[in-house]
Amino acid sequence: MFKPFGLPVSARFIGILLAAFALVNLAPLAVAQENAVTLARLPRTPDQTVECEILVAGGGLAGTATAYEALLAGRTVCMTDITDWIGGQLTSQGTSAFDEAQKQRSLLFYSRGYKELRQRIERKYGMLNPGDCWVSVSCFIPKDGYQLLVEQLRDAEKKGKGKLKWFPSTVIKELEYSADGKMINGVIAIEHSPVSGTPPLNTEPLSKIIEDAYRYENSPRLTKQIIHFVPQPFKQKRPINWLVVDATETGELVALADVPYRLGIDPRSYRNPSSPTETGDPYCTQAFTYTFAMEQTKEVQPQQMPSFYPQYEPFYSYPSQEILLCKTGVGATTMVRVRQKIT
Repeated sequence: MFKPFGLPVSARFIGILLAAFALVNLAPLAVAQENAVTLARLPRTPDQTVECEILVAGGGLAGTATAYEALLAGRTVCMTDITDWIGGQLTSQGTSAFDEAQKQRSLLFYSRGYKELRQRIERKYGMLNPGDCWVSVSCFIPKDGYQLLVEQLRDAEKKGKGKLKWFPSTVIKELEYSADGKMINGVIAIEHSPVSGTPPLNTEPLSKIIEDAYRYENSPRLTKQIIHFVPQPFKQKRPINWLVVDATETGELVALADVPYRLGIDPRSYRNPSSPTETGDPYCTQAFTYTFAMEQTKEVQPQQMPSFYPQYEPFYSYPSQEILLCKTGVGATTMVRVRQKIT
């Protein structure tokens, strides 16, 4: 059963955008044999071995959507995340606002899990946009978004008779391959927790412990557990033993497995009718967003302009000509030329 984990005072990290989910099968992708990982390289025997049909690395929105669909299909899902919250952008990252294109919204062209989350938010607050924000048609409290996602996964688990094994504060460290290097036979992960007597992990930025989290050895700050994820055995032979999904914020498994990838936005198609470009654009990528809290005061608080501010002001001002151009499909190279003309 999926057991809801505690609601911390705050959570952490950077985001990934959800429009739909994808199950990534790494089976046909060749990996160099000399890169094969064996347990002999580990500093000690894994503390536990966990079986699953689908391993989802990353519990952000894409990972949560993948787990949702797999649970409805009755599958056993293992899901990890470097933070202790599921939901990514809408929860631990503090940007609890739906990022929707107008055309997509007008058609309600969303996956069923995304539609269900929208409905759950509207039912909870009696409205879709309780935060009354201008950046989105729906803004809400991050911890509420987190709790609603927990409930949604629990209900999907019950309805589809699947099983979710949740591993918070866990990072993927290494991959094991088949003899021909084409299949992932196992995944080594490290689960970390604060040493007794030290503050909770969510009381400080993730950058404080991120390097430590990827080391096998215990430290004065973190206690580690080594987890070995393996395919769930079946009585009948199957062409694929399991699926391994990279839903991490930075494509960590893609890098570990040396999987080919591409950047930018996909071209407009029947699968993506809201894309702003007919040909695709490798230079128009999602920017990193740094969130922060602001206090409204009676008196104006003068701020000194940073020396680099004028250089980036045309891009970050909203609504800016550059953002509008990007949404209509103009690439980054063209945007630079336009920015130079404007400034």
